[in-house]
Amino acid sequence: MRLRLLTTCLLGAALMGCSGSSSEDISPVSESEPNDTVSALQKAASDALTPRAQRKSYLTSDPGEGRLTPERLHASTGLDGASLTRARIAPSGEFVTVLQGRDDDPLQQDLWAYDIETGEGRLLVSSTDLLGAPEELSEEEKNRRERARQYASGIVDYSWVGDNLLMFPLGGDIFLYDLTTNEARQVTATSSFETDPKVSKDGSLIAYVRDNELFVKELATGLERQLTNSSSDTVRNATASFVVQEELARSTGYWLSPDARRAAYTQIDESPIAIETRANIGPDGITTIDQRYPFAGTDNATVKLGVVRVTGGATRWVDLGDDADIYLTRVAWAPDSRALYAGVLSRDHKTHTIYRVDLSDYTSEVFYQETSETWLNIRSGFKPVKDGLRMVSERDGLRHYYEITEDGAQQLTPSDIIVDSIRCTASDGSIYLTGWQDSPVSKHLFKVETMEVLAHEGEEGATDKRVIATQVTTSDGQHGASFNSDCSRYLGTYSNDNVPSQVRAFEADGTPLTWLSQNALDADHPYAPYLDAHIEPEYGTLNAEDGSELHYSLYKPLDLKPGEPRASITIVYGGPGVQRVMNRWERKHLARMLAHHGFVVFALDGRGSTNRGKAFEDVLYRALGRAEVVDQKVGAEWLKTQDFIDPDRMGVYGWSYGGYMSLMMLAQTDLYASGVSGAPVTDWALYDTAYTERYLGDPRPDHPNYSEGAYENGSVFPHIDGLTEPVLVIHGMADDNVVFRHTVKFMDAMQKAGRHNLRLMTYPGEKHGFRAATSKVHRDRQILEFFLETLDLPAAE
Repeated sequence: MRLRLLTTCLLGAALMGCSGSSSEDISPVSESEPNDTVSALQKAASDALTPRAQRKSYLTSDPGEGRLTPERLHASTGLDGASLTRARIAPSGEFVTVLQGRDDDPLQQDLWAYDIETGEGRLLVSSTDLLGAPEELSEEEKNRRERARQYASGIVDYSWVGDNLLMFPLGGDIFLYDLTTNEARQVTATSSFETDPKVSKDGSLIAYVRDNELFVKELATGLERQLTNSSSDTVRNATASFVVQEELARSTGYWLSPDARRAAYTQIDESPIAIETRANIGPDGITTIDQRYPFAGTDNATVKLGVVRVTGGATRWVDLGDDADIYLTRVAWAPDSRALYAGVLSRDHKTHTIYRVDLSDYTSEVFYQETSETWLNIRSGFKPVKDGLRMVSERDGLRHYYEITEDGAQQLTPSDIIVDSIRCTASDGSIYLTGWQDSPVSKHLFKVETMEVLAHEGEEGATDKRVIATQVTTSDGQHGASFNSDCSRYLGTYSNDNVPSQVRAFEADGTPLTWLSQNALDADHPYAPYLDAHIEPEYGTLNAEDGSELHYSLYKPLDLKPGEPRASITIVYGGPGVQRVMNRWERKHLARMLAHHGFVVFALDGRGSTNRGKAFEDVLYRALGRAEVVDQKVGAEWLKTQDFIDPDRMGVYGWSYGGYMSLMMLAQTDLYASGVSGAPVTDWALYDTAYTERYLGDPRPDHPNYSEGAYENGSVFPHIDGLTEPVLVIHGMADDNVVFRHTVKFMDAMQKAGRHNLRLMTYPGEKHGFRAATSKVHRDRQILEFFLETLDLPAAE
């Protein structure tokens, strides 16, 4: 009876006293004569029943051998293995060309070819041998590559010209490589940079931009003609404006007609844009840069579209409507070169008008128009066909592929597939596309056909045309494809959480051919030393307040045991146009590195993220920083109820829009103990027109597109009273995207509020995407050490 009463007391009251009566003599334990056995039992029972009471640190600054560290993430030998950049299948389907980094310098790229039948590779062009000297980039080219997120050197891009020619820029000049002679030919040799080269469809001409003017050269004779001659300090021909490149994904400013007789080109005038003097702070000093940056609510560059003959002559300007305050989104020629299509987006992003320009008299008419009560996403171009054009549209709320004619719009793809991109259209009319069907976590390749089927089962003769989709790829993960000219073969890319990016050739039906890059995780793979510590994320879904399904991923430390409450870090982006929770290899090493140091790592794609339909994104309309925070709060509330999470030691980290979200999540909730904010937007009035006005409208109260409170409540500053937790802000001091002024304004507000919870780490010379490996290592080590400090348990007293 004595043992029974003791057990009941321990299990029911833990360390609290126990009272009760019994016919047996149960003497109390004397304070002067402690019973060691009872104390041990009491402690064991307490530890077993209240695991959170025994909170202890599982974090480490040294995860040990075979674990990831910031230094290893950014070592010269990457973790991802062999990579094939810009891999493209030859028009014949016989081989594949790629840009390939070198073993001793992965960022120095050369041009290679791989035989599809044998897999054998050969070097076509060595970038250093051909150039003969280190490449020096112009400031414009540096900015262009920054906007394109191109951080490699050597040959960074190329294109096929017909069946046997490859064209590429290098060192500011243009080269052609002839596959029949295996020789490279230099097309231009000037002190200026030639950019954006294109060869005409018939192979007779090459066009390019030099010093903001458009030139063409006859390949047979070498005769060069300058087609425009009106550039100035503010006027640029045949180039795209900053916001169009950055926010509307149009990187070119001219288009050659299929018959090689004309060129359409843009002329932009940046004089309406006010000059922002930006300090480019680097280790060698401070350079002031006068940048025409179109802040939200200010004037944009004006744009004109002209057509000129390639033999020279006067430009004929195209009528693009009465409103001059527009964005020119896309331009494409009709197959017969007799018409030109031009897409015009209104400044408020609610109307997209496609004009058809008749080249016989240069008259314009509205061919197609889409409108939205919120905004229109311009994510892809349009392809003119015989009787109209084909384009991806969200006209019914999801991305589908349509054929637009004078009779209306016909949907060409099934309603249950969200289209990523159209990859090839075969001669029989079948369409190959990548997209999402059952889950946004995996992307697949599909073949879509329009087939005759029985209208009614069992009824002979009556048939209907139905769109039938066949999924070509099978394994879950991210599939991509590029086809040869007749859609008979494709180059397939693939990765998932456990498979680094692979490249393989396939027949159109998915029959595998040779590997171009199997990238197997064998003993020679750079990730091999970390395979035993590889962490595969767990996926799941939560429900937003409106019932929407939100996808999350979760990384757990390898040594996690049931009931162990761990510190956690939520990695957030949260903004429009981006999806983070995906079954893929890329962008996972940071999460695994943090998990190797003892953290649980969580990510959630809330409402507003992409690939879920337009309605899923529309919650952001006039309300940035609201629904995203609400959804991240759903994730945090779920996370803190898990038995492996310490709810008092939850942190948050994000970059760019994610940096903005980190600040907003800290300020609007009490769920996080600390946070790191990288290159954050703090005031949307300091970001560019095309992105910001798409979601928030115009910040000027007297403007028709103004919404009261959109900018005011969407910035960080109204919420700053709630930001009391330790926060580390990181920013590149030469950032020309989210300019450093965002962080300067935030520092000023925190100081004026008397706050001492802000830490700052700035990086001289770095832009929005860091380039120097030393900066990347320092940044990630800074993030790690900050969380190790702020989310660790205090030392035992």
